[in-house]
Amino acid sequence: MTNKIILFNGPNSPFGRKSKITSIVLEIVLEEKIIKVQEADFLDKHNPLRKIPTLLTDDLSIIDSDNICIYLDSISNKKTLFPKNEYFRIISMVSVANGLMESVLERRMEVVRPANEQSNNFINKQEIRIARTIKWLEDNWENYNDNYLTMDQIAIACALEYTNFRLNNQWEKDSPRLIKWLENFRQKDFMKSTVPLEAK
Repeated sequence: MTNKIILFNGPNSPFGRKSKITSIVLEIVLEEKIIKVQEADFLDKHNPLRKIPTLLTDDLSIIDSDNICIYLDSISNKKTLFPKNEYFRIISMVSVANGLMESVLERRMEVVRPANEQSNNFINKQEIRIARTIKWLEDNWENYNDNYLTMDQIAIACALEYTNFRLNNQWEKDSPRLIKWLENFRQKDFMKSTVPLEAK
């Protein structure tokens, strides 16, 4: 295992939270540095996209939260978050969760623009996509197994909590299976210790 791992993260990034939780669950010791991307010129030599999270090891720059989580899983001695017999189902659900996070984030970035620069059409489009995605998860996701933690559970929990944080929790009244599961899942220590800084 590498001697030093640094996770560059933001204070409220759901993708960064997913990565941080993965490190906690897999008992990977790393140094987390909370940064402001707009001021992080130094990050360009590691990640030309200047996006968070970015993971640095002694000899690697790992870009994208999914790649980071897969890497952490590969160097851990703990039970894998990507069991082989469920691998493609899990990563497909992770992709759905990522898309939900992206839509919530894109809506957030639009609504904080000056009012005369905002696109109501774009905001509505993201809100429709958010609602459609959560309904799809309610109707189709089946991995409520509390006996074996997998990556899709972490990603979906981060996505749903980010929706509550940046938008609202209106989805909960129409998603009885998801909210019942999330209410229990959010009680886990790794969820409590990674709540977005602005939400504390």
